[in-house]
Amino acid sequence: MRRPTPLYLVSFALTGFALTMIGPSLSTLRDRTGSSIADIGSLFLALQLGFIVGSIIAGRVLDRFDGHRVYATGFLCVAAALLVLPVANSLIALWGVMVAIGTSSSISDVSANTLLMWHLGEHVGRAMNLLHFSFGVGALIAPLVVALGVDTAARLGGVIAVVMALWALSVPSPTAPQIRRDEQSTATRRVLVIAAAFFFFYVGVEIGFAGWIHTYAGEVGFSSRAATMITTGFWVSFTSGRLFSAWVSGRIRPKVVMAASGTATVVAAIVLTIAQGSPAGMWIGAIMIGLATAPQFPVMIAYLERRIQLSGSDTSLFMASAGMGGLAFPYVIGQMIDAAGTAIFPWMVLGLSVVAMAEIGRAHV
Repeated sequence: MRRPTPLYLVSFALTGFALTMIGPSLSTLRDRTGSSIADIGSLFLALQLGFIVGSIIAGRVLDRFDGHRVYATGFLCVAAALLVLPVANSLIALWGVMVAIGTSSSISDVSANTLLMWHLGEHVGRAMNLLHFSFGVGALIAPLVVALGVDTAARLGGVIAVVMALWALSVPSPTAPQIRRDEQSTATRRVLVIAAAFFFFYVGVEIGFAGWIHTYAGEVGFSSRAATMITTGFWVSFTSGRLFSAWVSGRIRPKVVMAASGTATVVAAIVLTIAQGSPAGMWIGAIMIGLATAPQFPVMIAYLERRIQLSGSDTSLFMASAGMGGLAFPYVIGQMIDAAGTAIFPWMVLGLSVVAMAEIGRAHV
């Protein structure tokens, strides 16, 4: 397969797996290291810190070097980090592994988003939604594979990452377009800042919820198996939402999609808050949040590509902002749960959902 789009779609599933397997792994890693909830929750901080660093590096490198060599390098580093995870038996060692996973995954993340836009240009909308659908597939698989064993999941992911790197090196890389299309304008500071703020808060909702729902469900009385199923249910609905957004791409205006999904996220968070840990409310809230948050990231990226000519550095800014949201909010949620109890979790999700909705309004999508 010499065309690059299949490469991006398949490999982005691995990126989704690598970045989300930490959530369902927390209980095992907590027992392995004898850590508290707050301490083991700091692994989210390490993961996202690495993601931010990698995002900043990736865009600048993509603007200067062959894209698929950068892409392959990211996956080789993912492989190395995952293969080290089974022998990391202390919190400090796990911190190092998570920083490495975050850094290398972000290089692959930025590369896939940027190279796909360079390859397809104005026709990127549906493919961008499918790319992020693939991320959801990887995230959906993560809790199921982790249920077989954290170490097994890490080794399997490492081997697949090596295969993805070899595939990337066998396919010619797209290059940045040299001419701006008539519909595109220059990327102004205001547009970039507003977009970056949206990604910051949006990822706070998505990763904050996905990272802590398994632990929250366990703390309110769900069995480990039931907590895994709720986490899986979220990712099933999230992945379904991404697939649906790919289908509606080009049929419904991005402004309508963003407004509807942002509103639905707030409603879902209210349901989760009212549920107070009841099984029906937990399932309804988790599935609703998955469906509602799914379209927002790819729809915003595709919208921006149509409006402004994006460089690798611009994409890096968005991914770094997303990484900062993923760094700050899961860590803060863990600290709040440790200090105030598990009942605070749905209120944190609700607050973030409201702010993210406000940022959608500012973006005028």
